[in-house]
Amino acid sequence: MHKYFALLLCLVIPLSCFAADSFENDEGAVLENLYETYESVRQFCGGISDRVSAISGVSKVNTAVTAVGTVASGGALAAGIVKAQTDKKIEELQRKICERGGCDPDKVAAMSDAEFLDVVAKPFIRQMELDRELQRLQAEKDAETAKSKKLGNWRTGLMAGATATNVASAIVAGLNRNQSDLIQQITACNTAVDRLRAARTAAINGGINPIENPILNEFNETIELCGALNVADIDKIEKRMTVVMGTSIGGAVIGAVGTGTSIAANTDKVRNDDTDVGKQKEKNLNTVANISTGLSTATGAVGTGFNISLITLTKKILKSAERCEATL
Repeated sequence: MHKYFALLLCLVIPLSCFAADSFENDEGAVLENLYETYESVRQFCGGISDRVSAISGVSKVNTAVTAVGTVASGGALAAGIVKAQTDKKIEELQRKICERGGCDPDKVAAMSDAEFLDVVAKPFIRQMELDRELQRLQAEKDAETAKSKKLGNWRTGLMAGATATNVASAIVAGLNRNQSDLIQQITACNTAVDRLRAARTAAINGGINPIENPILNEFNETIELCGALNVADIDKIEKRMTVVMGTSIGGAVIGAVGTGTSIAANTDKVRNDDTDVGKQKEKNLNTVANISTGLSTATGAVGTGFNISLITLTKKILKSAERCEATL
């Protein structure tokens, strides 16, 4: 009997020792695999914040650019509106001047004797008053004409500035619209996080105790925070950049038309044409210029709004990326 018991001990003890060694070897292999998977997370998820920060910087610059353009377009529109009011006042002054004979310097020479005597017979004081009123009206008209000319120049200059900012905004948005590299990196980061999550679950299911191996719990934070990075957010960035580029291109085209029309409307040739056809042409050109400035202001406001939404979106992504990298 003692012989069988001794033989049994000789068989069981080596097997138990072998099982313990085998478990330790298996545990070591599982933990090694976990560390390797964790390193892949560090590799693919690290550095995302720098790239998102660059996009955020671009969005801020583009917001400033489109905002300046929108303000410039708004200023041009305001100048155009005041100019239209000024031109209307000039027309009224011109009408009053003509009523007092100021439009025809040869009127006296064309008078009949009776008309001439009637004019000479008028009271001297009354004639002086009429002359003074005519001079006052002419001086007021000259001042309003100079004001209108200046407003036209302001409108043209502001429209040209707004057009330039729209061109710049379209270029910036176009260069930064494609974020395929960042999408690929975040996709790789998500895949690495999924592998780490699966490896951690497999380790626990395989009998590794998280209490005895606290590193398993440390992986939880990395899995949670790095897993929050979402490719869909980068897709939103691309779409909003596309909208900004489109509105900026549209604003640039409208601005170019408005600038050219404003220049044409403010030339001396157009302004000094006092025929009915000439006056109507000037009105039409000013109307087109003002409509263009209004449309340019609207497109600039849309572009600025989308740039602001880009800043908010990139801020959210940047925060997630920084929190992820803090755990790596």
